[in-house]
Amino acid sequence: MLRRSLIVLSALLSGCSPSAPDSNASSLAVQLWFNGAPLRCSDTITLAQQPWQLAQFQLYLSDISLNNKPLLLDPTPLHQQPQLALLGTVCGESANDNWQLKFTRPLSAGVLAFTVGVPASRNHQDPLRAASPLNQSDMFWSWQQGYKYLRLELAGAAQQWALHLGATGCQSASPMRPPTTSCQQPNLARISVNYQRGQILTLDLAPILAEFTPATDNHCMSDPNRLSCQTLLPRLGINGTPLGWSMQ
Repeated sequence: MLRRSLIVLSALLSGCSPSAPDSNASSLAVQLWFNGAPLRCSDTITLAQQPWQLAQFQLYLSDISLNNKPLLLDPTPLHQQPQLALLGTVCGESANDNWQLKFTRPLSAGVLAFTVGVPASRNHQDPLRAASPLNQSDMFWSWQQGYKYLRLELAGAAQQWALHLGATGCQSASPMRPPTTSCQQPNLARISVNYQRGQILTLDLAPILAEFTPATDNHCMSDPNRLSCQTLLPRLGINGTPLGWSMQ
């Protein structure tokens, strides 16, 4: 009788305690934040005392590693190849949202590193023939320039603002031909975060856009000579320290 009571008590106590992280978890949730809270398409944020809403946020992540060992992605029909994934949302087209990375093996604690961008060897190709997720036309500039690694677009009361990150200074005979030499500004940002099981990967836009005033005349299309890009690109990790990335 005493033994049966102890078994029942043990079961009750285990049911009340927090569940342990799944040691076999092979996926990682990703969230876009603003000022420490998740940012959704329906949310309004304030920049330079003006209201804005998210219109589109998508980015490519590639060359992912954990503790300096390659971490392969589990291919999916729309969003993942073994070494590259497309994350984010186009507001109003939520059917193609993707906020999760799925890997071929369980994750362990350690240093998770990845590149924001498309590797140079794959950056200049025909998107009409490319496999998903490299076939999304609005994430592509031209064969010459390659892909938009990150596309952020905001909608204001009567204006739109955009930040597109990609390679610049790419030389070829025409925009419809790939370059034969490396682009002058590859603009690939390498990010490292300390991962613990059960955490999610977040990108907070607030420190990236801090004290910045979006306007129709200061879009950033990765031009290093443009004042808006000189402010924003280092915050994304282009010749500067990347801001906003963390594990939560």
